[in-house]
Amino acid sequence: MNNKLKPFYKIILILVVVIMLYFRPTREFLKLTFMLGMPFALILGFMVRRPRSSPGWYLCVLGLIGILALYGYYLIHLPERIELREIISNGAALTAEGHFDEAIEKYAGLEKLGKRQKMEEMISKVQTEKEAHVQLEKARQLIEAGQKDEAQKIIEALPRNTRAAQEARDLRKGLE
Repeated sequence: MNNKLKPFYKIILILVVVIMLYFRPTREFLKLTFMLGMPFALILGFMVRRPRSSPGWYLCVLGLIGILALYGYYLIHLPERIELREIISNGAALTAEGHFDEAIEKYAGLEKLGKRQKMEEMISKVQTEKEAHVQLEKARQLIEAGQKDEAQKIIEALPRNTRAAQEARDLRKGLE
């Protein structure tokens, strides 16, 4: 191998690793590996210091086997968890952009993962956001028409935990 090319290979390797960190499955895999790798290393270090065939040593072996089994279990379900997080983050982004119907369609994908309760919860939140957005638009139209009292009533009736309620605060300041 040419010594002049070694720095370029290192730079390319570093770039590949950095680019991979932007990929959700890679981040999830690394997070899982570090979370379970730390106790594994700790128990392994404790095991090495114990005399072989002592009760402490056997306990460490059982702990290591347990961590390996848990790691395998999490790796088997990793694709499902990645897909779940992807659906939720995409749905939240669509909701934030005001694409409520698309967000509901996205959240409907949770049902095929067996997360019906989560799906219903997320769709309910989107529908609340959608209704609040419609009411906010109605309030804006009333303000433009000069009916500030009616607009004020609508703004006060908006659910507090919605984005529309946050936008309504700015409208409320304009009314005062």
